[in-house]
Amino acid sequence: MRFRVLGSGSSGNTTVVESGSTRILIDAGLGAREMAERLESAGVDPQSLAAIVLSHEHTDHSRGAASFSKKWGVRLMGSRGTYAAAGLGAFAIAGYDVLEPGVPHAIGGLTVTGIAIPHDAAGPLCFVTTAEGCSLGHATDFGHVNAGVVEGFRDCDAVLIESNYDPGMLREGPYPWALKERILGRYGHLSNGDVASYLGRDLGQSCRTVILAHLSKTNNHPDVARMSAEAALRKRGRTEVRLEITGEEGTEWMALAAAAPGRRRPTQLRLF
Repeated sequence: MRFRVLGSGSSGNTTVVESGSTRILIDAGLGAREMAERLESAGVDPQSLAAIVLSHEHTDHSRGAASFSKKWGVRLMGSRGTYAAAGLGAFAIAGYDVLEPGVPHAIGGLTVTGIAIPHDAAGPLCFVTTAEGCSLGHATDFGHVNAGVVEGFRDCDAVLIESNYDPGMLREGPYPWALKERILGRYGHLSNGDVASYLGRDLGQSCRTVILAHLSKTNNHPDVARMSAEAALRKRGRTEVRLEITGEEGTEWMALAAAAPGRRRPTQLRLF
């Protein structure tokens, strides 16, 4: 199994995940044309996608979903709340499959399980995607790390998690106070400190790669987010964990390698 972030941040979020001939997108926050161009740059035919899995209805995660589905004939998936709140019933999409939290859904060679998360959206989900003995936890846009995320990601080999803001930068920054309160709230976004607490206490032993995503351009800086996460990992003695940060332009491909039969779960990740 391999994956590649195609875009991350307030300008649009989308990640392609592949196993064998099965490819899906997690979120579709870029315009349909831009997503197609980025897929083609990554060597993926847009028409080859089996599904687009939506975490929630906010436009930086769903902007291009309906038009991409219509143009390329790709089915959409997500919660009932996402379908209603995104107004997908008003579009000629290729189809929509409802994901129930905690219920695995097979998509070709991949299996996707949604986990309910706390965010100010209608039925938001994060996802665990598994294939070939490997698993990726993918979570952006949520206000605190709940028990479902901790348990759901415990056996993941790689975890992509938002590290949206530095509290000091947010409080001193230009946003109106109402927006600051929303971001800081229990149903807003994760701070660098929230992520550090998760890494230092709850990151599963199987995980060998962490990708920090959805960093705010106004209220965070990659170096600040990295230092916070690295300090938490060092304090826990998890020096084997590789830490990556993704910006608006995404990442290169990252491949999870399966372990040999009889050995422990796969732990190595290669970039190429």
